[in-house]
Amino acid sequence: AVGERMLDDLKIGRDPDFVIGAEWRRGTLPPGHLGWRQAREIRGEAIELATAARTLQRGEAGALDIDVDLGAARRLTGTVAPLWQDRTVTVTYSKLGAKHRLQAWVTLVALAAGAPEREWEAYCIGRGPRNTMQAMAYQPPEQPLSVLRDLVAIYDAGRREPLPLPLKTSLEWARARQFDDPVPERGADSEWRWEKDGAEYVEVWGPSAPLAMLLDAPRPDEVAVPGENTRLGAYASRLWRPLLDAERRI
Repeated sequence: AVGERMLDDLKIGRDPDFVIGAEWRRGTLPPGHLGWRQAREIRGEAIELATAARTLQRGEAGALDIDVDLGAARRLTGTVAPLWQDRTVTVTYSKLGAKHRLQAWVTLVALAAGAPEREWEAYCIGRGPRNTMQAMAYQPPEQPLSVLRDLVAIYDAGRREPLPLPLKTSLEWARARQFDDPVPERGADSEWRWEKDGAEYVEVWGPSAPLAMLLDAPRPDEVAVPGENTRLGAYASRLWRPLLDAERRI
């Protein structure tokens, strides 16, 4: 939280000395030299992230209103901001994870569907393993409206019932499929061991739920995905494969 606040202040141009002083006055840091040492370390990482984001930004920040006809008398409307010409650049002090990548992707797909005449790009920056910096770049899919409609369909399904679609576990499943792993359960189960203790998953599937609870066969009314004979696999493929196909590390 301290790093995220420092990063937010740096993004709007505040002086690094002001940033560290503001955090000290909030009383969120340990006392004495320990607090100052930690604050300087966090500020240094936040400065690197803010600097990386600025290198990808073009011109002045702008915004775009979108209005997309999804069919069946439904529309997606809203405002996307900030935009840096034809780019979105998001940066977080957190470890760059599934939710950050998905947020960048959904925004890009909506932009590409709403203004297909423009050449959109999306960038997502965060911390990586062992205090490194990690950045991902995305190009829009060839058929953004089709991808957007399927994202909305998954959203609709998730409003009716909890889906077997934990973000980190499903991403690991889709990544295994991307590399033609015939047993995606291995990587997914390794991720699920950490993710299953989240309060929302315990509420739905109970404490220490095995991965097998997510592996029911797809229902007749759900979208069939070739090669996937489980609900987790089918939903993971629909959600993540378009993103993974468009993603590159920079």
